[in-house]
Amino acid sequence: MAPLLRKELLEAWRDRRALVMAVCFSLMFPVMLAGGTTFMVKKQSEEVTRVALLGAERAPLISERLASPNLAVTRLERGEPRELLAGEYDIVLAFSEDFSRRYQDFRAPQVYLYVNSSESTSGRARRDVQERLGALQQLVVTQRLTARGVAPRTLSPWRVETRDVSTPSSRGALILATVPGLLIMTLFIACLSTAVDSSAGERERLSLEPLLLQPLAGWQIITAKTIAVASLGWLGSLLAIAALVALMPVMPLTELGIQRATTVGSVIAMGVIMLPLALLVAVLQILLALRSHSFKDAQTQLSIFQIAPLVMLMMLDIAQVKLAESWQLLPLVGHQQWLKGLLIGDGVSPVWMLSGSLVTLLLVAVAIMMGARALRRENLLSAS
Repeated sequence: MAPLLRKELLEAWRDRRALVMAVCFSLMFPVMLAGGTTFMVKKQSEEVTRVALLGAERAPLISERLASPNLAVTRLERGEPRELLAGEYDIVLAFSEDFSRRYQDFRAPQVYLYVNSSESTSGRARRDVQERLGALQQLVVTQRLTARGVAPRTLSPWRVETRDVSTPSSRGALILATVPGLLIMTLFIACLSTAVDSSAGERERLSLEPLLLQPLAGWQIITAKTIAVASLGWLGSLLAIAALVALMPVMPLTELGIQRATTVGSVIAMGVIMLPLALLVAVLQILLALRSHSFKDAQTQLSIFQIAPLVMLMMLDIAQVKLAESWQLLPLVGHQQWLKGLLIGDGVSPVWMLSGSLVTLLLVAVAIMMGARALRRENLLSAS
């Protein structure tokens, strides 16, 4: 079996297209994640809501107190709210003509808040202005009550104070929730080209028949091909993990209230648990490619096959389903939970990781036996 394994490894690692695909995608998504996180934080910190005030002379208190680091206030004598919103302003605040008189008579004057809900920034702009106006309104109420000898706390029977009990790891789970799925998808993509070439590709090149004529058992052939394909997939996942950990110091995690919790031990653990999954993905892709009718058919089937698991994992994350610990025995689901825990610093049970990895290896053995039976099919070489 040693010459066979050497032959499969050489063919896999000499395929420059497969190697470039594995390396490029493995490095691409950590860079995109780091860049996207940096851009998001920078945009939130530098974004300023531009407010246009119409009739500001009727409400000098509001026009003076409304300005804040998040609000850039401009006083205008005239203007059409629709045109101003279509221009450089995010929100328009207009005061009624009788604002001063009604305010002095303690009759609630009218304030008009114009927004364009079709703009993506309208929700943030309206929230910023309403929070600032609410604080000013509370200040005026307190001053009026104090001037009349009424304690302001009379109208506030209790105080509500919000306290965030989340931990850095739980906040990190929200930001890094998609990373495990992308790591698993990297493994699928890195294995794809080599899996198709070593099965359907060899069949079309007529190099599979001489291999089947050799005095080798079917499980030996499938095992050698699985190891060769899995080596590229494992390389891709290791590169993705290394790039992600290397880019974490560059990512503005502290601005998001997240502490770095990834240690050297957790990085090694992530690499180790990806090895059984790489073997399972490789053998399943080889089996699907052997059942296909042609090289193109194999590529199409495997492209769909690599998207389905990612969609399932994303649905579990979006639905925030609380899974029992026994779900860790299921491949993909268990790997997602382990990778997430190792990334954000949550405790991960070594017993469950070992048990889940053994279940994955057991499925690999079953798939290899199925592949050995597939090699004995009379119509295998005809691909019908």
